[in-house]
Amino acid sequence: MKWTLILLLGSSLAETALGWTFHRSEYKMNWTQARQWCQKEYTDIVVMRDQKENDHLVSKLKVRNRSPYYWIGITKKDENGTWTWIKNMSTWISEHPWAVGEPSKNSTDFCVEIYANTGSNRGKWNDEDCSNSKFAACYKAQCNATSCGQGRCQEIIENITCHCDPGFKGDRCQTAVGCPPLSQPDNGSLSCSEGNYTFNSTCRYKCHSGFLMIGLSTVTCGAKGAWSGPRPACASYKQALAAIAGCGALSAFCCICFCWMKHKKRKKLAQVREPEEVRSPSSEAQG
Repeated sequence: MKWTLILLLGSSLAETALGWTFHRSEYKMNWTQARQWCQKEYTDIVVMRDQKENDHLVSKLKVRNRSPYYWIGITKKDENGTWTWIKNMSTWISEHPWAVGEPSKNSTDFCVEIYANTGSNRGKWNDEDCSNSKFAACYKAQCNATSCGQGRCQEIIENITCHCDPGFKGDRCQTAVGCPPLSQPDNGSLSCSEGNYTFNSTCRYKCHSGFLMIGLSTVTCGAKGAWSGPRPACASYKQALAAIAGCGALSAFCCICFCWMKHKKRKKLAQVREPEEVRSPSSEAQG
């Protein structure tokens, strides 16, 4: 009967924060029951990652002028333990959010409530015995497997943001990056996978009969919208042989020029050394 009342009296804050929607119960329960209720009805008991999120949460909670207030998702295991957020979803724990004199040294106070009054302690934390009855503050996550088509979803205040994987763009990473259109090669044909020019698509060149491909036959659309490598060309066998012969002739010409220049340099060096060798015996005789 008790849990039936809890489910019936639970109500939504109908406000979006951190990409989450915050919710609260209208029925009191201990911390363990509060978390179970949050997990059953929404995603989990509330977690905050910084002061801005803490302030935003308390601005959405129903004002209560006295205890009990709202359970939040931070606990410790024993008197000497450290305060830890559920599932280690946050590392934000500082002195600022605690009310004056809190957390207390009471060895049984291992759970935390957040004040939702109108006084100076509004939004501050107080450690409490986990068996005490308070209201539950829950959140429902907005990010899911389909929120960002090809990217990582991050919850932010009042919205979600998508961090796209390489090769994708758009507010929900729903669009693949495109590469410039390719033209059909002379004396050949072009076919592309999936018939488009988007990220990771591959286009293959093929030469007509009697023509030889110069260059790689495939190109791939990269993550930055550029095709891999230069475009190939289709040349007739006669043109290909002429090109090969031309390259050979050019290489031979370069080799001849190099050898001639090297030979000329050696000859000049020999001419400089010869007078020195001739003068050397004469100088010795005079001595």
